[in-house]
Amino acid sequence: MPEAQFASHPLTDERGRYGHYGLPCMVTFQHEGKTVTHRGLILLSGPMRHSVRQGRAQQLRALRDELTAVRAKIGKKRCRSVKEAQARADTCLRHSPGGDLMCAEAYPTAEGRVDLRWWIDTDTLWHAMQTDGRYLLATNDWTLTPYRMFELYRAKDGVEKCFRVSKQVLWVRPIYVHSDERIEALRLINMLARLVYNLLEREMRQRGLPWTTRRLIEQLEHLTVIETHCWDGSVVSRLTPVSDEQRQLMAFLSTLMADLRLPRFRPALTGPSEPLILPAPPVVTLGQAALAEIA
Repeated sequence: MPEAQFASHPLTDERGRYGHYGLPCMVTFQHEGKTVTHRGLILLSGPMRHSVRQGRAQQLRALRDELTAVRAKIGKKRCRSVKEAQARADTCLRHSPGGDLMCAEAYPTAEGRVDLRWWIDTDTLWHAMQTDGRYLLATNDWTLTPYRMFELYRAKDGVEKCFRVSKQVLWVRPIYVHSDERIEALRLINMLARLVYNLLEREMRQRGLPWTTRRLIEQLEHLTVIETHCWDGSVVSRLTPVSDEQRQLMAFLSTLMADLRLPRFRPALTGPSEPLILPAPPVVTLGQAALAEIA
């Protein structure tokens, strides 16, 4: 598909940003005499295309430098004839990732010397550029929009991110336990921690907060509470100065904990049951010294 056809099919996100394009198509699968047609989407990723072409340009520059070094060695030991110079150039092409895009030729000059020239195979380069940043998606759900297909594909690395969180944030390694029972218990605790980690991120996303759990941890990691223990037994807690973002995060967490604090009781059996009486919250009183400290 020429790149001009992608221009009229941009995939925009909720902020209206571009960078990816998708052309709908049909994908036919055949297996054991059966044929089925699914919905397809040919994707063109602008960032991926730029990255691939930038890497290819670096490979071609490195190959050009190697061929320049071979050219400088012509006339020295084991690089005096056309055959020897050509063999060295072919070795450079063979070992380079971009060697199939460049041609090199050793030839005799009119003065009787040996020289080396090289050029880019524009035909091969053009065909290689036709697949830069492009890949195909297929689905049997015909109700999905092109952007929804793209969004689901981008979320495919969620499981890999969970493993990365376990290894880097939750520090599942190194393991200092040896018995199978304790290893299973450690894995269970890690799984529960990862579940809480993901649920907290989902809660923030559902409430329209553009934060991740990792960012929440980083913002709240350096908060400090100063506790003053007075002579009469009372305690005064003071929080160090916080930023606006930390204040918003603490407000979100307090609201979330208030919603989850009381369990939701469900009767196990149908029939008469005694009324549930919850204990009254404890009353905290501050002494005179604590009140004076607050004032």
